[in-house]
Amino acid sequence: MEPNQLTIVIQGGYYSEVTEQVIASVRENLPGAKIIYSTCDPEVPETVRTCDQVIVSRDPGGYHYEDRITEKENNINRQIVNTLAGLREVQTPYTLKIRSDFLLTGNSFLGYYDRYPQVDEQWRVFKHKVLSCCYYARNPRSELPYPLHPSDLVFFGRTEDLLKLFDIPLMTHEQAYWNMKDIMQYQYVPEQYIFINCLLKGGHPFDCQFYNDCRPVSIEQTERYFASNFIFLDFEQFNVQPTKKAFSMRIHPKAFQSCYTHAEWVRLYHDYVDPRQEAPTEDAERKRIEELYRRYRKYRFLANLCALPFRTKLLRRKIRNNLLEFFLR
Repeated sequence: MEPNQLTIVIQGGYYSEVTEQVIASVRENLPGAKIIYSTCDPEVPETVRTCDQVIVSRDPGGYHYEDRITEKENNINRQIVNTLAGLREVQTPYTLKIRSDFLLTGNSFLGYYDRYPQVDEQWRVFKHKVLSCCYYARNPRSELPYPLHPSDLVFFGRTEDLLKLFDIPLMTHEQAYWNMKDIMQYQYVPEQYIFINCLLKGGHPFDCQFYNDCRPVSIEQTERYFASNFIFLDFEQFNVQPTKKAFSMRIHPKAFQSCYTHAEWVRLYHDYVDPRQEAPTEDAERKRIEELYRRYRKYRFLANLCALPFRTKLLRRKIRNNLLEFFLR
């Protein structure tokens, strides 16, 4: 694959210094490829103008997950607007979509693109499989049973396939606050919303009515779609490095427990698509996640004990989280 066949769409808000490092990391590891930075931030500093193209879209806003001032926003519509605006400007056959807070550390991920070529035509969505990340690709057989939930952190594939994935309607207020009786109010979480709407637009069957509608039929559909349309890679395989502590496995191992590993995806590929593919018998990544989680539980207990003397719940949580992060780092 020649550099002139590839465009990188850096998508997301501007993070002081970090976003410039992302741009520099892309230049270093994919020299000669075109870079498009697509954002909803109204004030883009001149330092990002080193990209070949900068697109600033109107901010569609976000939805709060809960009715609390401190609750973070669901930024699904920003991601759709940013990514789609960037993809529509791409003139090369291949695109890497990466967040504006993820560094690129290499280009060996390209070697995975044709490594698992077989598909089950009944479950094909894309012209060619799309590289995606293991982390935050939820396993519906886990303790966090979210079906049809691929990771949206980074994608690589044919530009037409990424357009198919992101050329979808924005999430409506009714969908964001689908069930006001529950703590989690949305019908689908962002990752599900993207993929399910892609399926819906393409007329592909799916049987998932809400975010944890994890019946046997939705589990099987998830596994068949994932085996025939994605290749899940971990951060090291994908040559990406998050800059936020929220994506640190050492600090937040529980968030990774319900995610697929690359070996688990290969087993799906073996089971549903290509029985000739050797199924892994060992999974070092799963062992690492479980070991880090055991360590996390031990230090969380100690941090909770240390935080007990403090008066308010908010202060106890802050003390606990700071101590826990200190122990784990």
